[in-house]
Amino acid sequence: MHQNTTHSGILGFIEKLLRLIPIIYIFSRSLIKYTNYFEEDFDCLKIIFKDKKINIIDVGASDGIASKFFLNNLNVKKILCFEPQSIFFNDLKKLKKSNKQINIYKFGLSSNKNYQTLHVPYVNFFDKKYYLSTYTFPKKEDLLKQIKTDFLISPKIEKIKIKINKPKLPKYKFDLIKIDTNGSELSVILALKKVIKRDRPVLIIENNDIKNINFYLKKMKYSKYYYFNGNLYPHKNEKSVNVIFKTNTQ
Repeated sequence: MHQNTTHSGILGFIEKLLRLIPIIYIFSRSLIKYTNYFEEDFDCLKIIFKDKKINIIDVGASDGIASKFFLNNLNVKKILCFEPQSIFFNDLKKLKKSNKQINIYKFGLSSNKNYQTLHVPYVNFFDKKYYLSTYTFPKKEDLLKQIKTDFLISPKIEKIKIKINKPKLPKYKFDLIKIDTNGSELSVILALKKVIKRDRPVLIIENNDIKNINFYLKKMKYSKYYYFNGNLYPHKNEKSVNVIFKTNTQ
């Protein structure tokens, strides 16, 4: 396993600059997936799992950037990737071709079988439409808030429909669940509650709706943490990109 470089310090500052102009961010994001550059919070997983062989569920798998980190830094048995957006699913197909540990599913997770409307920002560049698919949000107001925070120039917004489904998972013991769904993280947790109760996996969740997520997971004896400078600390509403949930035995 070779080591990934995670973003912090000067790299994090450069990333913020790149996000200011949507089209620059789109092209830089397309190049980043070919590097070993990723979110610093994920480094804690190398400490938690060390060389343990693990099964992973990746919800909101995007173009496979998190799964690439898992493959390069953890001792992976299997990764189940769930991603409903076609633009990302094509990237996951390519990743699966070169990695037998990966299974891919073209739908989102929910406790009910249904369809969901998402809001996706895009820009036109030389008569071609480029999507900022990593900024996809179920609620338009959440997307507008994030755009205002990150971009100097506001992209346009398009509605898309995605398929969401009840999970029918293989009978593995799952050690890690990663969730990044821009606001629907709690509904994913509810869909996976049987697996969470049975296997007690570590969860790494994007920092959205954490108050409600913590209220639910606390009932199952989970505590929340953030990662900083090589250590895990109890999370007390710090503005970390992700929040790590684990039980006292992990």
